[in-house]
Amino acid sequence: MSPRRTSRAAVVLAALLIALAAGALIAALAAAGVGGRSGPTSGSGATAAGDAVRLTVTFNRRPGQRRVAHVRCSGSTATADGFLRTVGAARACAHARKIVGLLTSGPPTDRACTEIFGGPERATVTGRIGTRTIRHTFKRTDGCEIGDWRRAQPLVPRPG
Repeated sequence: MSPRRTSRAAVVLAALLIALAAGALIAALAAAGVGGRSGPTSGSGATAAGDAVRLTVTFNRRPGQRRVAHVRCSGSTATADGFLRTVGAARACAHARKIVGLLTSGPPTDRACTEIFGGPERATVTGRIGTRTIRHTFKRTDGCEIGDWRRAQPLVPRPG
């Protein structure tokens, strides 16, 4: 093989490796939620610290293994039961208020998600935060859903 052909092949190979590395980096950043996007997952729609919270969280690790927890916060009163008792009512309510934008809307339609299966877990959060109605289902079926699950913790349990 001539030196010119070898050089050309090396340049093509280097360009291909750079393109693959850039694609992997973009996918990793998208899965981690890094970027300039706005919307419900970036914390928009936060509510006032005093807004009443009344939520029910239904969690399934596997079909038939349903666990239910409730959290209620109003004024200086806060209560939690089920798996949210260990989180603490005040902490769960503060986090729910912080992610109200995620809880009240669907995922952005333009986000690219990695095809990574995170597990069979499912969680549904229903109720109210202030005047906002909450009904959001979390799953771990791709990189975006895994990221949403992580943002919702500790309202939803740690997987595994």
